[in-house]
Amino acid sequence: MSELERALIELSNVHEKFNLQGKFEGNNSVELKWPNSIEYSEEINFFFNKFEPINIKIEIGITPITFFEVEKIEQAQYGYRWIKDSASISDNPKWSKNHLVFMDDFGGGKPIIAITDIKGTPIYANYSVGEPFKIADSLADFFLSIAKLIEIVYGKFNIFDIGDNNDDDELSSEFIDIITNEIKPIIGSNNFESFFDYFYG
Repeated sequence: MSELERALIELSNVHEKFNLQGKFEGNNSVELKWPNSIEYSEEINFFFNKFEPINIKIEIGITPITFFEVEKIEQAQYGYRWIKDSASISDNPKWSKNHLVFMDDFGGGKPIIAITDIKGTPIYANYSVGEPFKIADSLADFFLSIAKLIEIVYGKFNIFDIGDNNDDDELSSEFIDIITNEIKPIIGSNNFESFFDYFYG
């Protein structure tokens, strides 16, 4: 069993454990449904073939994150890889064809990006402006970190109790300590700082 498969099993199990919205579903038909114009890696192929996310939205305590299913993956690239207006669609010269938006926050504008031309499929994230920054060295590390985050947010803090009781704008120091201890060893110090900043900065 690969590290990616182990991470996806853990993510799927914790998703089911807390009865979260949507489901992960094996379909083994990515090659038939995947848009010809979009690159994908071996790891992305495995993910969507064996654990395709269907209507998944996950609360993390601040803004929910969403997974794009295969049928919506092309639409998810608009505004990033492609610029669309009323008259035409054009390539974004600042966006690599190997950068695949496969997740976002619920409101949009904070894409999570798979780098499809590097082995392991590193994961980057971005805000509406600025350059993408790395949050995990591989898709496996990223999904394992998301599984740990769900376990902490839902299992130990009842989703919205991650804040400091004395300051609504601050996170609980206990929450910060727990996610640091649980997730930092998986993705490393530098990636963890960026991971934390993306989700809670």
